[in-house]
Amino acid sequence: MARAERISSVALVVFGVFVAAYSRHYLRLGLMITPDAGFLPYGIGIALSALGAIWFVSTFLTGMAHEAGGAEGGVGEAGGEGAPDRARRLSGMLPGVLIIILYAWLFERLGYPLSTVLFMVCWQKIVEREGWLKTAAIALLSAAAMYILFVYLLRIYLPTGTWFS
Repeated sequence: MARAERISSVALVVFGVFVAAYSRHYLRLGLMITPDAGFLPYGIGIALSALGAIWFVSTFLTGMAHEAGGAEGGVGEAGGEGAPDRARRLSGMLPGVLIIILYAWLFERLGYPLSTVLFMVCWQKIVEREGWLKTAAIALLSAAAMYILFVYLLRIYLPTGTWFS
């Protein structure tokens, strides 16, 4: 697992450097007060690179902690308790990807409020396997909070849906 994490962290650093270099070279950055098209991608590329580097270092630190604990019979050995947890996470990956694709497809047709509530309900029931009360609360509160944030505070247009127009 540590080897896969190290490879993933290096790939994240490389991708972040690519995004930052591309946006700096091909897009205009602008200034902090008047950002241009490349400003946000440049910042995201730097953030991805930094997080990937932190992840890479943390794999070594946790690896040393597991080695020290392994000599004394530590918990969480490779192939022990982590295998069922990994299988559960991977079993939720395909439905999660399909739910995201469905959300993107429905976003313009149903509009932001309805498609987001449906997305959150599907995500909570299928991927997270939560109960109905918690699912309803999370779906309604998160959709309403994001709607208020984008429409009223940031003044960003969100689609209302073509099926209901």
